[in-house]
Amino acid sequence: MIRRLPYPMRCTVNALSLAVLVCLGACTSVPNPFSRPPSPASDDGERRTFRDELLREEILRDGDAEPTTYDLIERLRPNWLRARGQVSFANPGASYPIVYIDEVRHGGLMTLHQIPPDQIRRMEFIRAIDATIRWGTGHQSGVINIVTGR
Repeated sequence: MIRRLPYPMRCTVNALSLAVLVCLGACTSVPNPFSRPPSPASDDGERRTFRDELLREEILRDGDAEPTTYDLIERLRPNWLRARGQVSFANPGASYPIVYIDEVRHGGLMTLHQIPPDQIRRMEFIRAIDATIRWGTGHQSGVINIVTGR
């Protein structure tokens, strides 16, 4: 005689099996956040950039030097500076990206007013999930990572 598991145990086994399958499926479809394909060249030989990246050529291309990095980002990538909504139920205020310079945390967006654009080689906006993987928790609105020529 075949004996079946009790109903609550069958539900638990089914739920666990489904959770394992979902996790395995999610792990196989998530790309590595640290690998980025190279930027393809356009027809006129100019290098294209990602919308989450700002290269030295693009900073210098427009000619008008901005007085601060904040002004530069506000003109070229204004989406990087916007609030990302409520962080938690306990903290109902909006959250803004954190500024890192050469992989070292420097503070909030006001830090960008202290950085002259002529020292920047590259800037990138790192989304919250990738920033959390890279630097740990506390990056709910992402990171603006600035790479200087030092």
